[in-house]
Amino acid sequence: MVELLQQMNFQSLYFKGEIYDKPAVKAGIDHLAKYLLKNIHSQSPFILFSAYNHIKTVIAYYAILKAGKIAVILDPQLKSLEWNEIINDVCPAAVILLNEKSISFNYNSEITFRNQDKSLNVISDLQDVCTISYTNAEDGYSKGAMLTGKNLLAEAQGIISTNYLKKDSVLCALLPFSHLYGFAYGILAPTMAQGSGLITEVNLSKIPEIVNEINQSGVTHLHTVPSLYYLLSKIPNPHHSFKHIQEFYSGGIQLPFFIYESFYQKTGKKIREGYGLTEGSPAVAGNYDEEGTIFGSFGKAFPGCKIKIVNEQNLECQAEEVGEICIQGDMVFKGYYNHPETTGKVLKNDWLFTGDFGKKDSSGNVYFCGLKKNMINIAGNKLYPQKLIRLFKLNKNVEKAEIKVDSSLIQGSTIKTIISLRDNSIKLQEEFKSWCFENINNTLLPKSWLFE
Repeated sequence: MVELLQQMNFQSLYFKGEIYDKPAVKAGIDHLAKYLLKNIHSQSPFILFSAYNHIKTVIAYYAILKAGKIAVILDPQLKSLEWNEIINDVCPAAVILLNEKSISFNYNSEITFRNQDKSLNVISDLQDVCTISYTNAEDGYSKGAMLTGKNLLAEAQGIISTNYLKKDSVLCALLPFSHLYGFAYGILAPTMAQGSGLITEVNLSKIPEIVNEINQSGVTHLHTVPSLYYLLSKIPNPHHSFKHIQEFYSGGIQLPFFIYESFYQKTGKKIREGYGLTEGSPAVAGNYDEEGTIFGSFGKAFPGCKIKIVNEQNLECQAEEVGEICIQGDMVFKGYYNHPETTGKVLKNDWLFTGDFGKKDSSGNVYFCGLKKNMINIAGNKLYPQKLIRLFKLNKNVEKAEIKVDSSLIQGSTIKTIISLRDNSIKLQEEFKSWCFENINNTLLPKSWLFE
C-alpha cells in the first residue's frame, strides 16, 4: 500500500474544467484518510468504494490505502443482487458511495461505517493486498481478484514505459474506472507518470463534449475500446479535434479491422492494440514498438512480464500454433479472495493461465485467437452466462433461462435470452423485465428477450 502512495508523482488532473494539482489531491487524500481512521470501528480490512469517473474516486482510492485498508472497487452500475453478494463476501468496515453529481465530498451522506460483522471469515493471505476487483464468474459467482502493491506498481511502470509517458504527457482513459482497465489507465498511470491526466465520463450521448474536453486538455495519449473509436471516427474534422494526441490505444476486446482502417483513413493515426485481464493487473502486452503497430496482434509482453502459449499437454507451442495464453511476472495477481481452489486452477507454477486462446509469430508478437473460458465479451464488458442465469433464477417466477450469443461487428458480441416463466402472462413478462432492470447491472442485460 505504502509503495503506491510513495510513487504518486504528477503535474495535474483535469476534471470538469477544473485543475487539481498534486498538493490539492494529496490534501484531499490526507483529510479523508484521517476521517476514515477516526470513525472506523470494525476490524474488517476492507472498504468498498463506488468507482465513478470522478476526481473523488482518485482521492477515495488513495485515502483507503493511506488508512491501511484494502480498497474494493465497486461498479456503480451494480444493482441490489450483486451489491449484496459483495457486501456479504467482504463484510467491509465502511462503504463509500460517491455522489457523482457533486465535486466536493459530503462525508455524512457518502460514507457509511459498518459494525463488526461476525460472519467475516478470511481464509486468504491478505499480506501486501491493497485492492480487490471482482471478476471470473464462470461458475455463476463473481470472485474478488486480490491485487498487491507490487502488482499495481509493476502495472503503472509498464504503462509508463510502453506508452513513453513524459512530464508533458496528458493521459486520458475513456473507460469506466470501475473496470480495472480504466482504473489502471485512468487513475494509476496518470498519478505516477510525472505528467497529467484528464478524467472524463463515458457517456455515448456526449461524444462532442468529450472530444472538446480532450482537445482543450491537450490529451497526448488516449485509451478506449473499439466501439468508442467507431464513434470518434464519425466526428467532423478529426485532425483538428485530436491534434494533440500522439498515440491511440485500444483494449478490452479485439479491434475489428474496419474500425482500425476507418480511423486511420480519417485521422492518419494507427490505433495500437493491447491485451490484459483483471488477474494481470490488467494490461500485460501491447503494440508499443516505436516502429509502429502490427494489426491483428496485441504486440509483445510488457517489460517484466513473460508470455507463453501452451497446448493441452501444457507444452509450449511452436510459432503460429494456437494454444492457451499464459503470463508470468510481477503483474500477476495473488489469487481469488477466499477461493483457493479456483486460484489453483489459474495459477500453476507461477504462471497465470488466462483462459484465452492465442498464438505467437516468429518475431514474438502475440495474437488473440478466441476464448477458452465460458465468457462473453460485449464491447469490453465481460458477461458470464452462468452468473446471469443464476441471477435470473433468483426471481421465483423463472423456471428456466438460456443465453444465446450473436456476433456484432462493433461490439464483438450481443446476447439474447430465452426465458421460461411459471406464469407466462404478458403482464408478468413485463414485471420480470422490470425486476431485472431494478436488480441486475443493466449493462449485462440482453437487448432481446424471448419468453416461452
